[in-house]
Order: sequence, then C-alpha cells, then structure tokens
Amino acid sequence: MLQITDIHKRFGANEVLKGIDITVDKGDVVVILGPSGSGKTTLLRCINFLEHADRGRIRLGDIDLDFKAATKRQIYAMRRHTAFIFQNYNLFKNKDALHNVTEGLVTGRKVDKKEALERAKRALDDVGLSEKYDSYSTQLSGGEQQRVGIARAMALNPDVILFDEPTSALDPELVGEVLAVMKKLAQEGTTMVVVTHEMRFARDVATKVIFMEDGRIVEEGPPEKIFTCPDEERTKQFLRRIIGDPEPEYFI
Repeated sequence: MLQITDIHKRFGANEVLKGIDITVDKGDVVVILGPSGSGKTTLLRCINFLEHADRGRIRLGDIDLDFKAATKRQIYAMRRHTAFIFQNYNLFKNKDALHNVTEGLVTGRKVDKKEALERAKRALDDVGLSEKYDSYSTQLSGGEQQRVGIARAMALNPDVILFDEPTSALDPELVGEVLAVMKKLAQEGTTMVVVTHEMRFARDVATKVIFMEDGRIVEEGPPEKIFTCPDEERTKQFLRRIIGDPEPEYFI
C-alpha cells in the first residue's frame, strides 16, 4: 500500500535520513520508536511532503513519485490520500471544533458544505466530542484538542494517517483518552504510521515496530519480537532505558 524506498534528507551538513526503506500494508499500524534526533519526525514529514526529501521514492496505491522531482500537482495528489496529526494540535483558534474539521474538506477538498458538516459531525462523534461542536480551542483540554485533530484527519477519509508524537504535548492524565481513540481506529482497520514514545500502545496495538537511530533503521519486526527478544544490542539498550529489561513476561 505505502512503500518508501531509499529516502535521504539533509539539513545543511547534518544528514538526518540515510537511506530508509519502509513498507506499510493496508490495515497496518506501524510504530516508529527511537531516541530524540534519530530522524523519526523528519521521516514522517517527508512522507507527507511537509519536508522535501533529497532522494528516494514513495508509492501509495497507484501513485509513484520521486521525492526530489515531484511536482506540486503530484504532491497534492499524494496528500489527498494521507492525513497528518501534529504534536501541538494545529487547530484554528478562531474556529470552533466543527469548523476546524470542515475547513480542510471545504477549502482543500472542495466538498459541499452540507456534506462537510455531516462528515465533521460523524468524525467528532467517533472521537467522543459530540457535545463539543461549538467549542473553541481555549475551551477544550489538550486531549480534546488532539481528538479534534484526529477527527479532522478521519473526515478526510485518508488511506493512511500519520501521527507525529500525538501525546507528547499532553498532561499525563490526558494521554489515555487520545490513545483510546487511536486504538479504536486501529481496531477498525485504519492504516497508521505512528511516531511515539508510548511503549504500551506500541506493544498492544502495533502490527510492526521500527526502531530508528542516527537516521537509519536499526531493527524492525512484530512487537512481540522487538519487545521481548530484539536482535540488536542498541535496541535492547533503548528498551532497558524505557521499560527495563525486555522479557517475555512484559507481554502477559
């Protein structure tokens, strides 16, 4: 479904991505782990052309693009099949929750306003915000704002949703409500690529876990393999720092 081949990205003298290959099948939940500065967010932003990769290819369904040579029209066509969830919500402060969701549909996708409102209401209902249609961001908790962001993505009916550390800006007590929505999406078969430090979510929900460091993929595999018996010593070191020694009992 989604295939990234040999992606490279450099910021000046700093090479952030060093030839990464990723395959995501329909219905997959691919979780990307790694220390700060490993290139996780840059990878996600390059997939959605929020950053322009220096080299590599991306294929999503019937669309196959060279990262460096892609035209604006091709990028727009690719983005019509994806949605991006930001760390810091990125809501319009002058719009209520309902119109934060409809804005992209009406302006970006040229959806009829009546249909856009119907789709926005369904999406907000799905994330548990049926009573918050008229609420502005200042009236919403961080968790509610992020759920509006997820509803905005869902309303676009994308083939894949990209999550960039969606709980990192939240107070700890609000993290659970966002992860619950993401888990529900996974159970419904939504294809997702998720950069996160939430190890339990990765363990419970991911179909594939990727561990990155220094712009490269160190190891990837199913969560039961990565969390209980990773092959690479660097993966083991990272997991020890986060959850202690990875052992089979972690999955019980």
